[in-house]
Amino acid sequence: PDAVALHESSTALSNVVSLDESPLREGLIYAGTDDGLLQVTEDGGASWRRIEDFPGVPKWTYVSDVFTSPRDADTVFVALNNWQRGDYSPYLVRSTDRGRTWTAIAGDLPARHDVWAVVQDHLNGSLLFAGTEFGLFVSFDGGSAWRPLRGGMPVAQVRDLAVHRGEHDLVAATFGRGFFVLD
Repeated sequence: PDAVALHESSTALSNVVSLDESPLREGLIYAGTDDGLLQVTEDGGASWRRIEDFPGVPKWTYVSDVFTSPRDADTVFVALNNWQRGDYSPYLVRSTDRGRTWTAIAGDLPARHDVWAVVQDHLNGSLLFAGTEFGLFVSFDGGSAWRPLRGGMPVAQVRDLAVHRGEHDLVAATFGRGFFVLD
């Protein structure tokens, strides 16, 4: 009721901003919100479990992306972004037990490279890609070490990622209408 532009442009927090369903287990769905929560259902929405704490991540950090593994039904990746509070640290976590416990996998991603997107290769589970504020990064060891992946791509905020299963290409979309395919 006290919003600057009620019903026009501003919203209360607690909006779902990232949603993903397991490609391996029907009814296993993760919903990430802009106020740092991850909701998990294993029964297609009949009941939900709330997750609000991640290792090394400040409470209420925006869940910018949720990615369910195409290789293991129990594995999920979450990218979090705290830019609204002036914190540009890279936050990236993985769970191998459907969100009951978490491991930080931001490894050596550069400081001030807040993470917007994450994806795991469908053939090689150790191969991860992260889209950050200033580009695209690749990890060959499940997130311990990261390297920039440019391939002619300019410095840009990478907001969405996908691995094309048929062509085995990495597809990256940037904030600013850029679209790149790395084969």
